[in-house]
Amino acid sequence: MIGKSYFLLSLLQVGLSQEWKGDTPREVTAQEGSCVQIPCHYSYPSCLENQPRGGVWFNNGKAGTSSIAFHSKDHNRELPRFHNRTRLSGVLKDSDCSLIINNIRREDAGPYFFRIEFDSSNSYSYYPVTQLHVSDFTDKPTIFPAEIIAGKRVDVSCTLNTTCNGTAAPVLTWDTPTDVPGSVSNTVTQHGITLTYTSVLTLIPLLKHHGHNLSCRVRYPSVSSERTLVLTVQDSGGEILHVIQILGIRAVIFLVAVVITIAGVCVWEGQTVKGSRQTV
Repeated sequence: MIGKSYFLLSLLQVGLSQEWKGDTPREVTAQEGSCVQIPCHYSYPSCLENQPRGGVWFNNGKAGTSSIAFHSKDHNRELPRFHNRTRLSGVLKDSDCSLIINNIRREDAGPYFFRIEFDSSNSYSYYPVTQLHVSDFTDKPTIFPAEIIAGKRVDVSCTLNTTCNGTAAPVLTWDTPTDVPGSVSNTVTQHGITLTYTSVLTLIPLLKHHGHNLSCRVRYPSVSSERTLVLTVQDSGGEILHVIQILGIRAVIFLVAVVITIAGVCVWEGQTVKGSRQTV
């Protein structure tokens, strides 16, 4: 009887131990100055479902007070360099342990792993670790050009994809010609862990704005970049007005005068030929 009970207890322990499972990527790359999300989901024995819990992220290959990057219950236990830069993007109760690190620094690179701690003294560290790589900041927003006709309203879109949100999320702004009034609308959409920030600029350009620059800038707390679009403004007939902008108004007047003169000469020659035929 004792042997049978021991066997059943062993099966129960194995079953419980198999319920501790974590799901995190092996590698994540972030750009210096931006922010990053390390996706994380975890499971645990169902008997702990209603137990209070806390989550800890370590910036090391093993647990230790000298390597805490985030602590859900006591932020004072976090390393000073992580203060106010780390948080969870989800809710621990929902088994979401995803970590967000804002304003990425070179020294943030390294291994990270998550540990769940229940008040009943049950705790578990989820391996393998996630290796965070930090690269130079090279992200630029993308501008989607639209057909621009002078005097007509047009929407120009600028987007940026990231995994960041919250207070350190990227901000999209526009630099436009000073005499072009416009309005801006911003939206954020999510697909999986990817967030798409979109800024739509609505403006009414004129022919004189052909060749001017239109820039969309992405700003993080410590870095920024921009993408520039050269405006191609068409007249109402769909033709690009090159002459006025390249040669200037005086040259255009001169060209018009030449055309009129040539037309007048052609008319005069035609009349002269006609008169000569009548005389013969």
